[in-house]
Amino acid sequence: MRLNSLNVLSGLGLLMSVIGAQADLPFSLTPATLPGIGTNEILFTGTLTSTSPNTNFLNNIQIVFTNAATNYFTADTNVFFANVPGILLPDETYADVVFGVAVNSATPPGTYSGTVTIQGGADIFAASDLTNRVFQISVPTAALKVAPSGTNLVVLWSSPPGGFVLQQNSDLTTTNWTAVTNTPATTNFQNQVILRTSNSNRFYRLKYP
Repeated sequence: MRLNSLNVLSGLGLLMSVIGAQADLPFSLTPATLPGIGTNEILFTGTLTSTSPNTNFLNNIQIVFTNAATNYFTADTNVFFANVPGILLPDETYADVVFGVAVNSATPPGTYSGTVTIQGGADIFAASDLTNRVFQISVPTAALKVAPSGTNLVVLWSSPPGGFVLQQNSDLTTTNWTAVTNTPATTNFQNQVILRTSNSNRFYRLKYP
C-alpha cells in the first residue's frame, strides 16, 4: 500500500474484538489485546488485503463511538491518512497502523466500544464503505505505587483512568479512611502526590467515587 507518511505514537492498554468485513477487502485489527494505561493516544494496528481484481482507493476513515465512549474518546484518522488517498493494488496487503484514538485523562475504568469504517472505491472521489471492524478500548483500574524520596514519600498512579481519590488510614482494622488533601500533580500521564513521612503507620488506597 502506498502512503506518503505515517505518524507512529505510543499505545495504551486496550482490548479489541472484530466482526466480518467485505469479501473484497478483508480487514483485521491486530493484535487483539494491547496492555497498558497512562497515555493520551491509542494506536490500532491492522491488516488490509485486497482480493479485488481492481485497484482500491482508500479515501477516508469513519469512526463512530458507542455509549459512554462518546464522552471520553476522539478519533484520530490522520494516523493512517497523513496524505490521501491510500492505494491498494490487486492482491496487495497493508499491515501497519490504521487509526488512532485520543484518550481523555478523565476516562474512568471500563471497556468502551466503537466501529471503524474504511471508505473509498475505484477512484479518489469514491466514498463507499469498503470494510469495517468493531473495536474496544479497555481502561483498567489504576495501580497505586509508593516510593521513598529523601524524607518524603511519593505516591503515584496512572492517568487515565481518572476520577480516583487518594485515601489514607493509620489502622487497617478500622474503616477510618480519609481523603488526602494534597492536590496531585500530573506528569507523563502519572498522578503524583508527595507526602511527609510519619513515625506512625500510614496506609494508602485509591477509591473511585
